[in-house]
Amino acid sequence: MIISVDNIVAGAIDEASSDLRKLSLTIHDNPELALEEKAACQVLVDYLETSGFEVQRNIAGLSTAFVCTYVSSAGAHGLNIGFCSEYDALPGIGHGCGHNLIAISGVALFLATTRVMDKCRIPGTVKLYGTPAEEAIGGKITMLDHGVFDGTDLLMMLHPTAGYSGAWHSQCCLSMKIEYFGKASHAAMAPWDGINAGTAANIAMLSMGALREQLKPDWRTHGIITNGGQAANVIPEYSCIEYTIRTSWASELDILRERTLRVFEAAALATGCTHKVTEEFAYLDNQDNPVLGQLYEEIMEGEYHLPPERGVGGSTDFGNLSQKFISLHGMFDLAGTRVPNHTVEFTKEARSVEAHRRTIFAAKTAARVVARCLVDEGFWKQVKRAHEERQRNNGDHK
Repeated sequence: MIISVDNIVAGAIDEASSDLRKLSLTIHDNPELALEEKAACQVLVDYLETSGFEVQRNIAGLSTAFVCTYVSSAGAHGLNIGFCSEYDALPGIGHGCGHNLIAISGVALFLATTRVMDKCRIPGTVKLYGTPAEEAIGGKITMLDHGVFDGTDLLMMLHPTAGYSGAWHSQCCLSMKIEYFGKASHAAMAPWDGINAGTAANIAMLSMGALREQLKPDWRTHGIITNGGQAANVIPEYSCIEYTIRTSWASELDILRERTLRVFEAAALATGCTHKVTEEFAYLDNQDNPVLGQLYEEIMEGEYHLPPERGVGGSTDFGNLSQKFISLHGMFDLAGTRVPNHTVEFTKEARSVEAHRRTIFAAKTAARVVARCLVDEGFWKQVKRAHEERQRNNGDHK
């Protein structure tokens, strides 16, 4: 009896679906912020180890990162395929980006691909990367810088949103902290003796607002004053801004960065303050492999009978991986309700039965795409050619 790889994929994920649902709810109902995802990391590692897989913890200096590795019984000389799970929550609203679903989708992809390799005697290696802090410092960037992904032929992950896509082009994102240092003084008795760091922060924010008039339509700037002073009758000696800038292409990010830094410097000069800028992390734009993305969208469209989404927005540290590796960041519709990410409504939907059902289908879809790479040499050559062409053309975006 001949069993198709699609059936192998479906069988592996269906068998695990009940356990994956429990993992998802455990992570969802116990939200942990970036770099604090100890319980989420532990339940995922426990499940993988109980399932017979080898797991390494404390990866790249990140205590809540892990790598689970499977080497085919047919040998390790085939493709090296990696999947990413995320599991950090958002401050105040919990899993408003559905990272509980991203966590289990990575596990599902891992289980399905290892099953295909095992049943079909296909050589290769499969890894599941537990990647913390996507919502903060970008754990994948730290892992990338430490060489954790070296040697990978294909990387993939899934993400819930409103609608589906295999061609999501995210924005580049640079976050920074700007601090102004002035001199305290009594605001009524001797304001002339003070240097107002709070005013510097206000000028900086207003100037960035004015700068938006001349920014490209797809560029974004946004931030908050996290410290503007301590008392109304004291000239603030210190202020702090958390600020983020976004562009569609990496080449544009440097341009916007320079303009932004000049604004922050000007605010210091205008008030007599000194200032310090700390660049915290930079997410590059996600670039899905078009061959992988097209097959992913064809399967999705066959299920939902709706066209894929083509919106641009948001950022991810997976984009940094996509700049180097053949990759797909598959988007799938959360629950058919069109609620936006990073909202309380999204958090509620992320634990629904419908969201789990759609996560399982998306995992089956993406795993079928991976299986095609494993069994169809001609398809894999197309994937590689598309990646090489994109690498050549990346410098053309201005």
